[in-house]
Amino acid sequence: MGLISSDSLSNKKYNEEDCLLAVRGQQIPKALGEDITQLCVVRGIRYHPGFATELRGLLPKFTRALNARDIMSDKIPEMSDPDEFPYCIWYPETAKEETYRALATRYPQMKYLVGRACAVAGYVNLFKELDLLPEAHIAEEARENKQWEIYEAIMAADRRYNAMDDYTRTVFPTPVPGYLNADTAVRSYLDIKTKFAKPPDTDGEWSIFDIVDLRDSGIFDITEDDRIDEFTSELPLREDDVTHLLYTPLPADLPTMNKDLLILMAAYYGNIERYARLRRPNTWLVGELSCVVRGIYHNTMFAKWWTLQPGREPYQIEQAINARFIMNNDLSRITPETRCLPYCIWYPSFPHVTTCRELVRRVPSMKPAVARVCILRDYSEYWDELDADPDSNLMVDARQSPNPKYLRDLEARIPERGCRDLTNRQHYCIRPQAALFEYTTTFLYHNVWDNPDVYCEAGVPYNGRFACMAHIELSVCVSEELKKIALEDIRENGGPFCLEDYYDSLGENRHSAGSTES
Repeated sequence: MGLISSDSLSNKKYNEEDCLLAVRGQQIPKALGEDITQLCVVRGIRYHPGFATELRGLLPKFTRALNARDIMSDKIPEMSDPDEFPYCIWYPETAKEETYRALATRYPQMKYLVGRACAVAGYVNLFKELDLLPEAHIAEEARENKQWEIYEAIMAADRRYNAMDDYTRTVFPTPVPGYLNADTAVRSYLDIKTKFAKPPDTDGEWSIFDIVDLRDSGIFDITEDDRIDEFTSELPLREDDVTHLLYTPLPADLPTMNKDLLILMAAYYGNIERYARLRRPNTWLVGELSCVVRGIYHNTMFAKWWTLQPGREPYQIEQAINARFIMNNDLSRITPETRCLPYCIWYPSFPHVTTCRELVRRVPSMKPAVARVCILRDYSEYWDELDADPDSNLMVDARQSPNPKYLRDLEARIPERGCRDLTNRQHYCIRPQAALFEYTTTFLYHNVWDNPDVYCEAGVPYNGRFACMAHIELSVCVSEELKKIALEDIRENGGPFCLEDYYDSLGENRHSAGSTES
C-alpha cells in the first residue's frame, strides 16, 4: 500500500486541483474520503496504466479499477476475493484477444464479461469458443458496436438470457431468461462525460448556484467512475423517433434507444406490464415519481400492484395508494397509526359519504380533506355533522359552490376559530372545482423522445405533486404533415411550435382568400 494510509479515507476535504490531477493520472489526492475524489481516482486509474497502484487493497473499488486496468493492459491479475473482480473490462480500451482468452480460462466466472468484451472488440472466434448462452447485454453491445456476426448469432436463437446486470454490476451464477430491454451501458454511453464538481456542503448553507452546479449521476456506472472527466460532453441528438412504441405493442427485443419516455408514460397511465418491464431498478428518472403518483390515482390496478412490491416505497406512493383505495371506498389500509395520509381524495373520483364518515372516525386529522369532498360533492347533511374548521381551500370551494350554505357556515365560524391559511403549503395545493380536469396544450416540441420532460406545474395536484404529459399526447396525435411544418418552424425560429398561432393563420389565410375571390 506504500505511503497511502487508510487515514486518508477519513479526510473529506475537497480540492479541485487534486481531483484534476487524479483524473489526468498525475497525482493521488491526500484526501480520499469524498466520493467525488474517489471517482476521479478511479477514472485516472482506468485511463493511465501504472497510476495509483499503491492504492491496491485500500478500497475494493480501487482494487477493481487496478485489476481492470491490468486486464486492458494485457496482464492477468491475481484475484481471489469476489470484491476484487472488475465488471467492465473493455473500457476505455480493450485487451488483446489472447488476454481475454487466458482470462476466461483462469477465471471461468468472468466468461460472460469476456464475451461482452468480444462484442466491443469484434473477437468473433473467441466469442464462439466461449460457447455462451445467447446473452441480451452482449447482443445490445454487439449491435451498438456493429459487430453483426456476434449480434446475429445471438438473435438467431429461440430465446435470450441475462447473465449480468449493469445497474448493480452483477454477474449471475446462472443466467436467467431475458430479452433486449435497453438495460445495457453500451460503449457509446460511456463516452458521454460529465465534469467533476465540488460536492454539496452538508454543514453549510447552499446557494442557488450550488444547486445549478450539481452534477447528475448516471443511470449506469459499470466503470465505477460515473463517466467523470475534466469536461462535460455535449449530448448527442438522437433522431430515432420511438414515440410509435407508445401506441403499439412493445417488441420482444427493444431497439437501441433512450427508453426514458416509455418509462414515464407507462407510469403516467399506470400501465403495469409496460412499467414493470421498462423501469430501472433503484433509479428514479426526473419526474418519474410524479408520473407514478398520477398513474396510481387513475388506475386502481396499478395502485394494487404497488402494494405488492417488496421494500418500502417513497411516502408519496403510499399516500397515492391510500387515496386511490379511499376513493374506491376501501379503508382497510387506514388505521389511527397510518402515517402516509393523502390530502387529495376527490380526484379523479369521490368516496361515498359513508366512507367519509368512517374515515374521519378512524383518523380525525383527515377532516380537512373530507370537508373538501363534502363541498365538491355536496354532501350537505354530513357537512353539518362534520363541523369543519375554516381554511383557505375550503373558502375557495365554498365561494364556487352552487350551495350557499358552505360559505355561510364557514364565514360564521371564522370570528371564533379563524381561517387556516394553506396557500403556501405544497401538500395542500389545490385546483378549484372548475379546474378539475386534465390539462391540454397547444405547443409542439421537437425530439420529445430524446429528452422527455414532465410538466410539474400543470394539471391537478396530487397531494401537491403535479404530472402532466399533454405535450407528449399532442405530439402523438398530430399528423406527419403537421410535424414537418412544426419542425421547419422550430429550426427557423426556435421552439416550441404553437398550434394556436398556426390555426389562427389558417383562418386568416381563408379569410384573405375569400376577400380576394369576392
